[in-house]
Amino acid sequence: MEGPRAAKPEELDDIVHLVNSVFMLRHNLPPLMRNRFPHIFNEENLENLRVIVCDGKPVSHVDIWEGHLLICGCWFRVGMLGSVCTHPDYRNRGYASALVKDALSKMRRDNVDFILISGSRGLYKRLGCVEAGRIYRYNLRREELNLDPKDIDLIGYDESLLKDLIRIYHLEPVRYKRSLEDFSLLAGREISVGHVKIKTYLVMADGEPIAYVAVKSIRDPSTLEIYEYAGSRNAILHALSVLYEILDVNVIRLAVPHQDINMLHLLERIGLERPPSTAQAVFSIINPQSFLRKVKPYLEERIGKERSEELISSLTDGRIRLYLNGEEVNPQDSRALTLLFFGSPEKLRGPPQPEVGMKPHPEFISDALPLPTPMHGLNYI
Repeated sequence: MEGPRAAKPEELDDIVHLVNSVFMLRHNLPPLMRNRFPHIFNEENLENLRVIVCDGKPVSHVDIWEGHLLICGCWFRVGMLGSVCTHPDYRNRGYASALVKDALSKMRRDNVDFILISGSRGLYKRLGCVEAGRIYRYNLRREELNLDPKDIDLIGYDESLLKDLIRIYHLEPVRYKRSLEDFSLLAGREISVGHVKIKTYLVMADGEPIAYVAVKSIRDPSTLEIYEYAGSRNAILHALSVLYEILDVNVIRLAVPHQDINMLHLLERIGLERPPSTAQAVFSIINPQSFLRKVKPYLEERIGKERSEELISSLTDGRIRLYLNGEEVNPQDSRALTLLFFGSPEKLRGPPQPEVGMKPHPEFISDALPLPTPMHGLNYI
């Protein structure tokens, strides 16, 4: 056995075959992992493809994405984990656990502040991740979203529209740092093979680009998922009415983070009841000192300089005591800090998780927390 370690160039095709066999072919889907995630499965990203090799072949794998995320004026270094899998003949040997631990160690060395991982496996929670953040998942049926889209046009993405997408995205208060090349690669994915459909559309009103939506349909051809949107929320909702027709779907899944009060208000105005909040992902603040330093400008805007300084210094030196299910924990425990700053959803996807408490409890903290919830969006892995 070799690893955990970074992949070698000659192993890339075998890695792609492994993840296709686990995530696509097993579900009778076409082997499109490289097409879905071109920013991950390429030779420039080998250091972030972590593998265990047996008998000369990669048999267990996890991939990493690292980048920068803006949350209301504060830039954080963020990481994601994806495609965690092991060949069936090599399971129950602890390979996946070893790879996830290796990936977390790498991201700590790379000064990642916090991570988000799709899914809620016990493996992630044993390593300090918790379901955090608050999003509202709507399953919008065609008859529920009966809006007149007469002034809205949708244009399928091409390279000539890239700068319009970037301009619209840059107005979002929570967004990833993407180079021109990154955005082109991520937005330019267009897949239509069998039940798998992925595409980005620019939303036009009176000839002006004012929003965009990135959509995917993976397993159910009658259901479409919006996995990133930006721009005018009103225009986006009207654009969904067009998508029902042009993509012939009956249900559109829309996940709205709790800070997007504009979209939530519009959905309520058309008579849709807000569902219980769930987590976008499992989170973990893996570099607490760096995270607390970077979040300070946000806190200063919400509660003032003096209070933000008091809160951060009290968390750092232990004057504020943190508790999980009533038991005191280290003031920089990743689970406690993550739940304190990002909040716990109303409805969990996995087994129960600890509740965070703090003493003394500053009265002003509810004015600042929880932080806005970041979504995976086009950067999803």
